[in-house]
Amino acid sequence: MPPDLSEIQIVPLVPNLELPRRASPRTRATLPPGYGVQEQCLPFTAASGLGLLIPSPIRFGHCPVIDVPEGCRSFRSPLPVTGPQADWVFYVQDNPRCKFSGNAFSLAESPAATPVVEPGISFFDREDQQGLFKLHLPYVWRTPPEVDTLFLPLLNRSAQGLEVQSGLVETDWYSNPVNMILRKAANPVHFREGEDIAHAILISRQQRNPQLQIAESHSRLTRETRHALADWYAQHAKDRSAYKVLARSRQGRIE
Repeated sequence: MPPDLSEIQIVPLVPNLELPRRASPRTRATLPPGYGVQEQCLPFTAASGLGLLIPSPIRFGHCPVIDVPEGCRSFRSPLPVTGPQADWVFYVQDNPRCKFSGNAFSLAESPAATPVVEPGISFFDREDQQGLFKLHLPYVWRTPPEVDTLFLPLLNRSAQGLEVQSGLVETDWYSNPVNMILRKAANPVHFREGEDIAHAILISRQQRNPQLQIAESHSRLTRETRHALADWYAQHAKDRSAYKVLARSRQGRIE
């Protein structure tokens, strides 16, 4: 029996965190009038509402030093940075409510003999990876057996130019907090706690290696598909929203 992909548990390691939440197909508060807005495209809204949205757990940014907000701590990567952002800095803001201070979380009720901390932002020690940095999520994901979590850039949403690097984590057993790897944006970025920064989608491990088959030109599937395509063109000519109507009707038959 295939695993249940509908359940995930989050184990916070510090209190009062901004935690993942179910994604919504609605990506903006106000829609412009008229036909053709992206929200009328069912594939767009279906993708936008897929999985979970991951908010930033901290206030942080990357910008020229003169633009660092008052009350925030600024710092640089340990390795020299060249190019137009050579004089830029990262910054974070302390948040005692979630035990975040000095760019580190103090993990709550850790059974370890010594205090355990988790960075807010950290860096790579290779010169060829100075365009990347890590944003740490101070909680642990737990999914059903044989279910992984695919971490992605925001789907159909903006992250101010930051590019989350995709990663697949075996969250049915992995016990460490997940670190988001992000590529620096060309423009200054300023994130507050709770602003969305990444997407997460649950995937059965059985789906990692799908079997690909190319239908023969004389096959029954090819003939049926061509007939269905002709019907689709005819229906779309009558109603530009035919796909949405057909999808809803098929869902009704399935249910």
